[in-house]
Amino acid sequence: MDMQISNLNRYTTLPILLDMLERKKLTLLNPKLWEDKNDSEIILDYKNRKGIVNLFALCFSHNDETIHHWKTYSNGPSGCVIDFDANKLFSILDKIPGLKHGIVDYKKLPEIEKTKVEVDAMPFTKRWPYRVEEEYRVIYETNEKMDFFEIDIPLSVIRKVTISQQMPEQIYNTIKKHLKGTSKDPDSRISRSTLYANQRWINGFKKM
Repeated sequence: MDMQISNLNRYTTLPILLDMLERKKLTLLNPKLWEDKNDSEIILDYKNRKGIVNLFALCFSHNDETIHHWKTYSNGPSGCVIDFDANKLFSILDKIPGLKHGIVDYKKLPEIEKTKVEVDAMPFTKRWPYRVEEEYRVIYETNEKMDFFEIDIPLSVIRKVTISQQMPEQIYNTIKKHLKGTSKDPDSRISRSTLYANQRWINGFKKM
């Protein structure tokens, strides 16, 4: 457990969010589906070295939002970010046998070439150019045959949901109303991102 982390952000899309709220589950998928082969090939190599039949993973960011996160993982009008209470989520993850989680360590090529990376650290090691992700990774290892792995979660682990500013306002209002009904939690914070047009930022310059 990483006690210094207070929140974990999951950048995703509206269909994934709706499924999560409806079924109250986090879904871990096979890394072989990842676009980044620098990452997936190392994960698969780790799996083979450990003699694991199946490995599934889920990725979060453990720091502030960036344009990179939105563009890469939540681009377009259906993008969103789910802010989890890290300590509440850790208390669930720590009780699941076969599950590991931790901060990803970003290394430069010379480091990899000169210093051996321990096998158990392989799933939590990525190339230096990806450091802006500030990733926190969850992996599940099993010798059972399955296509994915799911974790039951209470909706109370979700601190807030932010919808992409690229979603038209009239559609956002409809979606917000639907999300409040789905979560059945009137205290849940659902808002629209101001990343692309923050009035406080703009006004700050106008006052200079």
